[in-house]
Amino acid sequence: MAAHDPDGGKRDSFRTRTARRAVAVAALAAITAALPQAAGSAAEPKKDPAKELAKLEKRAAALSKEYRGELITLEEAKKAAKRAKADAERLGREYETVRSDVSRIAASTYMSGRMDTIPLVTAGDPNAAVRDAAVLEHLSRNNGRRVQDLRKLSTQAAESRRTAGAKVDQVRKEIEDLESQRTRVRKLMAKYKPETPSSGGGGSSGRPDGVSGGTKSTITGNSMTARMRTVLNAVDSRFGPFPAIGCARPGDPQDHGSGRACDFMESTGGQMPSASARAHGDAVAQYVIDNASRFGIKYVIWRQRIYDMRGSGGWRQMEDRGSVTQNHYDHVHVSVL
Repeated sequence: MAAHDPDGGKRDSFRTRTARRAVAVAALAAITAALPQAAGSAAEPKKDPAKELAKLEKRAAALSKEYRGELITLEEAKKAAKRAKADAERLGREYETVRSDVSRIAASTYMSGRMDTIPLVTAGDPNAAVRDAAVLEHLSRNNGRRVQDLRKLSTQAAESRRTAGAKVDQVRKEIEDLESQRTRVRKLMAKYKPETPSSGGGGSSGRPDGVSGGTKSTITGNSMTARMRTVLNAVDSRFGPFPAIGCARPGDPQDHGSGRACDFMESTGGQMPSASARAHGDAVAQYVIDNASRFGIKYVIWRQRIYDMRGSGGWRQMEDRGSVTQNHYDHVHVSVL
């Protein structure tokens, strides 16, 4: 008969607790290693978008001053880059919070001993428990949703970082394109000196629709520079009447505020124009572009695209501003130098 060992129970209990701790540590290491990598670590741009954008800001500011401001595509690219950077940082913070929660729950699950339904190896080979399907199933049941959220956040953060890098590249290209046209633009600026806006003889509301010949449209904000009025008269006499033409906007920090811009409406109420009205807007935009040198045109915006005469030419897609009117689907915007 074997001798009774009063300390045997304590040693067995100690070995069991030690084995459990080994299993817990090994399993936690396994689940942590299986989690997605830190947000953005695999997709981090080679150059920091924030630092790159800061360097480009000075060049952009110099161009804006020299080219009389409202460098729309450049400003939109800068804003988009900043938004993408902020999104990436926010998603990164959310990722780290969720990842910490997942690790904490996994550790708590193992170390609190809530493993009774899972066969644990208490001696010999604790790593076998890590490979046990029951362990993985247990983790899946308790952390599955959080792990899915973690993977989603990791993907979104990486995508935002890639987007930020791409937008910074776009800012750089816009600046380089504008700088390449500096000699030509300086000649334009010398030819078309800045002008002061003045009110037209028709008063603030302009002439009503339906006047003799039907060639004049209602004008809202009938105050503009002489150059802008020349363009308005030429466009309205050729393509009018329009549903409305909107020009001066007191307090607007851009060209509408300085009397250097008008919107030639193709529809009203924020509605998409009809097919015929869209074709009409296409013709208006093309006419202004074709006569840009004669009129002193700065840029034209139509259907979420911009044609800036200070760049190398051609239509360029703009960022989505969220509505038919903000995206210029219902009116042709014309700005002059």
